Amino acid sequence: MKIRQISILKISVLTILLTCFCSINLIAQNKETDKVEKKEYLKGLTKASEKDLSDKQIMFDGESIPVYNIKGKRIRGNEMMEAMMSGNYTPDFYIDSNKEIKVAVLRIATEDEKKMMKEMQAQINSQSDLIGTDASVFSATDINGNEFSLNSLKGKIIVMNFWFIECKPCVMEMPELNELVKKYKNKDIVFLGFATNSKSRIDSFLKKKDFYYTIIPNSEKIAIDYKVSGYPTHIIIDKNSKIVYSTTGLGSTTINDIEKTIESLIQK
Repeated sequence: MKIRQISILKISVLTILLTCFCSINLIAQNKETDKVEKKEYLKGLTKASEKDLSDKQIMFDGESIPVYNIKGKRIRGNEMMEAMMSGNYTPDFYIDSNKEIKVAVLRIATEDEKKMMKEMQAQINSQSDLIGTDASVFSATDINGNEFSLNSLKGKIIVMNFWFIECKPCVMEMPELNELVKKYKNKDIVFLGFATNSKSRIDSFLKKKDFYYTIIPNSEKIAIDYKVSGYPTHIIIDKNSKIVYSTTGLGSTTINDIEKTIESLIQK
C-alpha cells in the first residue's frame, strides 16, 4: 500500500489522517460515489488520479476545499471532523481542467482504509503521552526581537499555540485566543504562538489580522521537539515546566478547555 510522502508540518491534523488514503481511494468504488458524481457541484470536474495528487499538499479543513458527504450536503467544522474521526469515511478529490483540487466528497471507507485510519489516529493520539512529562527545552526569538526560553520562563504558565498562516482553522480560532490573552494579561502567563512561516510573511499577515500571542517565526524545529502532528496544536506548560495540556485540531471545546486548564493552574 503506497503512502505519499508529505510534510506534516504544513498541513492540518485532518490532512494527516487522510493523505495516506489517496492511492487506495482511487481503487475503491461504490454506489454512493457514483451517485454524487452527478451532483451540480461536480459539474465540469473529474475525479483526481493518483498522478494528479502526487505532488499536491492538501489542506483538508472544510474551508480551503469544499467537502460534501455522500448525500450531497456540504459539511464543515465539527461535523466534518466527526465524520473523518469516525473512521467510516474517506475522501475522493475532484479537479478542474487546470488540475486544481476544487471539491472533496466523502464516501464509505473500505475495510483496509478503516484499518489504516485507526493506525493513523493512534499515531496522532500519542501526543497525549506528553501530558505529565517535562517540557522540551527551547530558545527562540519573537518577531520583535525578544528572546524567550523554557528556562527563563520557569515559574510562569506557558500557553503555546502551533500554527501557520495558510491553516484556516488556525486563523479561525484567533479571535477567541485573543480574548484569552486579554483576560489574563495581568496574570503570570505567557502566550507564545509558534508559527512555521517566516517573519516577513507574518508581518504582512498581521497587517490584516490581529493575533495577540507573542509570535515566534520559523518554529518547525520546536514543533518537532513537541511532537506536533497537526495544526493548530495547543500545549500548556505549568510553572514547574511540566506539560499539563495538549490538543490538536479545531474543536468546539478547545478554547474552553484551555481556559479551564489556565484557571486550575492559577489556583494552585
